[in-house]
Amino acid sequence: MSNPKFEHVELKLCNPTFDSPLVDVVNELEHLRRLRLGGSTPPDVFFQLKHIFHMLESLGSARIEGNHTTLADLVDATIQDGGTAGGGDQMKEITNIELAMRYVEQAMEPGAPLTETFIRELHEIAVRTLEREGDQTPGAYREGSVRIVMSAHLPPEAVAVPQYMKELTDFVNHASAPKYDLMKVALTHHRFGWIHPFSNGNGRVVRLLTYALLIKYGFNVKDGRVLNPTAVFCNNRERYYQMLGAADTGTTKGIENWCIYVLEGILLELQKVDRLTRYDYIEQKILVPALRLSRERQLITPDEHQVLLEVVRLKSAKSADLKKVMPKLTDNQRTYQIKKLVELNMLQAIYPGARQYAIRFTHNYLLRGVIQALTEEGFVPGFMEK
Repeated sequence: MSNPKFEHVELKLCNPTFDSPLVDVVNELEHLRRLRLGGSTPPDVFFQLKHIFHMLESLGSARIEGNHTTLADLVDATIQDGGTAGGGDQMKEITNIELAMRYVEQAMEPGAPLTETFIRELHEIAVRTLEREGDQTPGAYREGSVRIVMSAHLPPEAVAVPQYMKELTDFVNHASAPKYDLMKVALTHHRFGWIHPFSNGNGRVVRLLTYALLIKYGFNVKDGRVLNPTAVFCNNRERYYQMLGAADTGTTKGIENWCIYVLEGILLELQKVDRLTRYDYIEQKILVPALRLSRERQLITPDEHQVLLEVVRLKSAKSADLKKVMPKLTDNQRTYQIKKLVELNMLQAIYPGARQYAIRFTHNYLLRGVIQALTEEGFVPGFMEK
């Protein structure tokens, strides 16, 4: 891409024709936004799955930017260290994105305004302590020109960045008809990348910002919804950049097609992950296969396998509930076996001090089986494994 030139493009809402696919996808997402989630999945299981999706989100966002960590690397680090903080620069990059996602959930509420301070904080968290993918001025807008690799678009000069960022937050916060909310998610993603306000880390921040805006516009994760918007972009990185490039032209068609691409992807992801609210699905398609794999690899003993299967079937269990799978053991011996599984992080009390236990699969060898089951069910993009 030789000698690109900056060209101003007006930031405005799309007004699609009645028969546009954009109208259809907005209507479907509106239905999901209004739908109050219920479901039979116990909260402790659901939030463990949510933790895994945060891992996938962070890995996907980092890999779009050239991070070479594989899913297997990340799972191994999580099992061994309880997290990725002890790894090198590439692992720290993933850890930072996870921390930023937690910040999003703490700081963003449905209906809350989007502020530049919030965006700067996302950047500071995403790039802190990094070398290759860091920024010398975390949380501060760039003071020089930047180029976007493999893009014909030249971002505005640094002196114009504050003006464009104020315009962007005003655009998001302006009271529009609710039908435009989801369109703003897609338009904001493109506009942020078009501005490229930071020296480095813009891609990571804009994907975090997309997560934040989905929460702002009513897809509230605190009410038990899993969101994985990065899957929209990391399933096919080339198409992601192709669609951004078309939107960079500023044409009505390019902008509308970008909105369709983003919102159709979000719709597909929401429809997919909402299956996880059904415990029968999680039991039969995720947890039972994960336990089977762990047993085949001799990561758990036959007795542990039976105990964990029974806990999964019951959702949670006390010592007395496990007599059927440990018929030859005394009460004290059963209690000892449960204690061993708690020490191995494969069982956890349903609340502190309780003598009733549920399965735990996020920081132990069961995680490998859960990830494989999620992969087979289409929740994990294949490129993360290479």
